[in-house]
Amino acid sequence: MEVYIHLYGPEDDFTGSNVMLLAPFPAGLLLGWLIRLPRWWLVAALAPFVNIAIIVLALRGLTFPELMDLGVLRGSLLFATIGAGGHVAATAMLVQADRTLRFSVIGALVIGFVGMSWNKEAISEAARERRLAQSGLPLIDLGSQQYRSVYLTEWFGEWEEGPPSIELGYTRLRDQAEIELYVMTGTVASPQAACIKPVPDVTDRPFITGSCRQASTDVWVRTESSGTRVFAKHGNALVQVASDRVSEADLLSILPTLRPTTAKELAAIGEI
Repeated sequence: MEVYIHLYGPEDDFTGSNVMLLAPFPAGLLLGWLIRLPRWWLVAALAPFVNIAIIVLALRGLTFPELMDLGVLRGSLLFATIGAGGHVAATAMLVQADRTLRFSVIGALVIGFVGMSWNKEAISEAARERRLAQSGLPLIDLGSQQYRSVYLTEWFGEWEEGPPSIELGYTRLRDQAEIELYVMTGTVASPQAACIKPVPDVTDRPFITGSCRQASTDVWVRTESSGTRVFAKHGNALVQVASDRVSEADLLSILPTLRPTTAKELAAIGEI
């Protein structure tokens, strides 16, 4: 049995989490009683703990929203499979049955548990790919062979200030200097406006001032004491390329190497 509960309230209200944690106990009792399962009260008491163990150990690091980013169908099937697996495991341990059958069931569930744990990164990547594909943001990557992609961060405006954007981090191979590429929709601001009031300004350093100048058509450079940022239009995207070590000339040379990419390619980079 799968139970969905969505409660609205303050961010520090744990009512929803507590209800979701406790709901499987009465739900399992009701289900076991309805189908006349032997020792149904013991199965109902043990099964939720098996489910929690699967989620915490096999899917550690993955949050409920991230798993549901797989899509309603795939996310629901995943949680339904966990719930069914927990109840089958509890039934195999507590209900009298042929020993070979019981061990076979438990062995199959252990294999499934290990397989789920090994595929945790693939699950996370699939959820990230779906988020990126549905974000409505232009999907752009760096085509230069001089840089290696190291991380991707999604700034979709839920908790951070500024417009939805994607941050891609790169390392220059020859000296390990780092750059950040931020990709936004072109309607957010003009390169000039974005330069004067940087978007996104995820560094949260309002005390740092800078000066802006136009480098070429639709390309503006902001010079700060901590580094340099370049703002430009690229197709239907507004991009920001920033670094505290890479020179302005090198940042400008990156712009022609920007290329369209796919959500699958970006999701493979992985989040920071």
